[in-house]
Amino acid sequence: MLLWAARQVPETMLQLRRAVQKTAKGETTAVRRGHDLDVTKVLAFLNRSGEGVEVKQFAHGQSNPTFLLTFSDDDSKRLVLRKQPSGTLLRGAHDVEREYAVAKAMRPLGVPAPEAVALCVDTEVLGTKFWVYEYVDGLHFKDAYLEGANEQRQKFFLGAARCAATLHSATPPADLVARLRPPRKGDYACYLERQVKTWRRQYEAADAKLAGGGNTQSSSSSTAFELADRLAAEVAANRADVDEGEAFACVSHGDFRTDNMIFDKDTCEVASLLDFELSALGHPLADLANFCMPYAVPPMPVPGPLSGYEGLDLAKHGIPTSDSVVGAYVDAIDRLNRPGLRDVVDRALPHLSLFAAVGYFRLASIVRGVYARAKAGNASAANAAAVGSLASTLVHVSNELCRRPAKTFNVGQRRSFSSSSSNSRSDLVGRVRTFVDEEILPHEKELLAYEKESKDRWTPSPRITELKEKAKAEGLWNLFFLQSAAQEDRSGSGKYQLASDEYRGGGLSKIAEYAPVCEAMGRSLVAPEIFNCNAPDTGNMEVIAQFGTDAQKARWLRPLLDGEIRSCFGMTEPGVASSDPTNLEATIRDDGDGLLVLNGRKWWTSGAMDPRCEVCIFMGKATGATVPADAPPHRRHSMVLVPMSELKVIRPLTVFGYDDAPHGHAEVLAENVTVAKEDAMLLGHGKGFEIAQARLGPGRIHHCMRTIGALERSLELTKARIKERHAFGKPLAGHGSIQADVARARIHIDQSRLLVEHCARKIDAVGNKNARKDIAMIKVAIPQMACAVLDSLLQMWGGMGLSADTPLAHFYAQARILRLADGPDEVHLGTIAKLELKE
Repeated sequence: MLLWAARQVPETMLQLRRAVQKTAKGETTAVRRGHDLDVTKVLAFLNRSGEGVEVKQFAHGQSNPTFLLTFSDDDSKRLVLRKQPSGTLLRGAHDVEREYAVAKAMRPLGVPAPEAVALCVDTEVLGTKFWVYEYVDGLHFKDAYLEGANEQRQKFFLGAARCAATLHSATPPADLVARLRPPRKGDYACYLERQVKTWRRQYEAADAKLAGGGNTQSSSSSTAFELADRLAAEVAANRADVDEGEAFACVSHGDFRTDNMIFDKDTCEVASLLDFELSALGHPLADLANFCMPYAVPPMPVPGPLSGYEGLDLAKHGIPTSDSVVGAYVDAIDRLNRPGLRDVVDRALPHLSLFAAVGYFRLASIVRGVYARAKAGNASAANAAAVGSLASTLVHVSNELCRRPAKTFNVGQRRSFSSSSSNSRSDLVGRVRTFVDEEILPHEKELLAYEKESKDRWTPSPRITELKEKAKAEGLWNLFFLQSAAQEDRSGSGKYQLASDEYRGGGLSKIAEYAPVCEAMGRSLVAPEIFNCNAPDTGNMEVIAQFGTDAQKARWLRPLLDGEIRSCFGMTEPGVASSDPTNLEATIRDDGDGLLVLNGRKWWTSGAMDPRCEVCIFMGKATGATVPADAPPHRRHSMVLVPMSELKVIRPLTVFGYDDAPHGHAEVLAENVTVAKEDAMLLGHGKGFEIAQARLGPGRIHHCMRTIGALERSLELTKARIKERHAFGKPLAGHGSIQADVARARIHIDQSRLLVEHCARKIDAVGNKNARKDIAMIKVAIPQMACAVLDSLLQMWGGMGLSADTPLAHFYAQARILRLADGPDEVHLGTIAKLELKE
């Protein structure tokens, strides 16, 4: 129930968690009852007899009781003593000898392990074994959210990822390998197999301990054991990928979380990695998955192993996406270049969620043991009983991850990863949103002013070029270009295939995955071009990719994908009602000798004013001896590729006074333009409408989702405005009419997003043709809704809303265009009605 509630209102849960965090105790407390140390014996063991020492207990942690020793003669000299709990311990748990051995062996290899001082295995000293290490001053965060990190939060996350890479890239010495290698019983078992067996055994032992104390077995225990069976089956099914190999010796930390790290406050890197008691020779991805587990659960009202980030706006909170964390990790292991490590990681990355599922089962077993110790009276922390009761919820989370192992972290299929590229929809959305908000919006006014006022306004701003290079360098380039588009060739040649490393797209395979990326771009008027995802280039590139010949792709598609040139689309004509495209009068005459002759006037040819525009997709009526005179109306038009140098740009057009320099909307004239048929023709004579329909389906998703992004930003700006603006004795936000319009805006935006997402999924499932009604519906609904919502928001701004001081007026102009572009509302309403009446 707690998990369900958290998923419904993650932001509210985060606020509650913060409130609880503020009331939490400090880093250290007085030594708790039952945990007293014999200070005299400690000093004697450390050969520091006679010195005064202050002993405090660390409040955090559920495993080994840990104490801070501060010496009176030198308060800068502080040591940490970490000991096993008293009482009966579960087999293999609380292994301070292992902690000491790992820290001592790995620190000289560059791993930020604490400086080991001494190990005591004589239980006569303090009743249990303990070890001592030097205290490291720095920042310690008690939960996965890194409360208090503020604007540095992302740096700490990525620093932790690099720390994991450092640990895994260090080849452990032979004596540590011998110490950590599990005894061989039968056939070799990989790390995940051993983990499932170990933690099932620990869960059973905790249950037995509870039963011995008179406690009844939890009904969740049987669920936990069923989960263990399921995990074992998943590991077996994916053994080839998740097996690290018996010969590959890698130290896995075993509990790799930020609360087991001390961070350098200046560099944000890990200064000390703590708590090696669960370390083993294992799989490196176990640690990475453990660190990424909070991405699978929402924030909880109490800090602890359950509190996570699912459902939060990661960019807003400064939390990098899981793919950014993975990218930082992979970049670091590439730099450190340990032989064999990258192959082990690449094979297993598609199964990161399986590693996380095993990690949550491990946590469930641990907290079950904590609960057993709490009932027995020998727990390490004061909140042990509360934490220990979470075992059933952790089992539930692990079950969820086990059922959907390939989806949760969206790390894609087996491939090369880096921080600058990602196949993940959630990663792209977060990264694009961050880039828009942090790199583009701060320059938006400057860029729009350049387009309106600069003497060079019909040439691209140098700032645009700079941002495009930055986006390209970060892998945020050609994100619209789906893998299916890169691979599909409908030209008939079947030869030219664009490989993923050539087109440098986002690696997405479905329009439904790209739709939310469009929304993130729509927050800024200039953002789409910066990511090379702007109309009409996106549609034109898709057309050339699907219908172009090898030569056409080499001449036009490659430079378009690289952002070296731009393009335009010539369809609408001033002399006819272009809402019925069979009216188009421009002609493409086939002279029968391999040449095509073009004549006609086009307007609203977006992009034609741009000096970088080098090619136009020109649609006209096919004529000539080789074209059937009796072809049906929708088989009479063709599309051809025409160099812009052959066309005459007559004038720029304006939309409500906006000329949208430098790309503009132009009137264009073709006067006896002659092109080689082999170079120009797309697919064949009479195929123009077929190509147009293939082009317009995804394009309408792009336009609609960008519009929704514009509305979200408009609403954000308006909410801030009405909270600070006062009229008639109170803020505008306090007036009922304003509140009603804000509420309606939220309803309309969210309804519309769902309609577009449904349409995108339908296109992915059944194709453009079978999704015609849905495409027509969004083409009508979203621009109409956008105009209505923006009109109500503009009203709240008063005169300022009509000016260029905010983006709302320009957003409105763009939304109003869409009620006519690609066909007016009336045409699409007719299509919807006809298809509806046929059903």
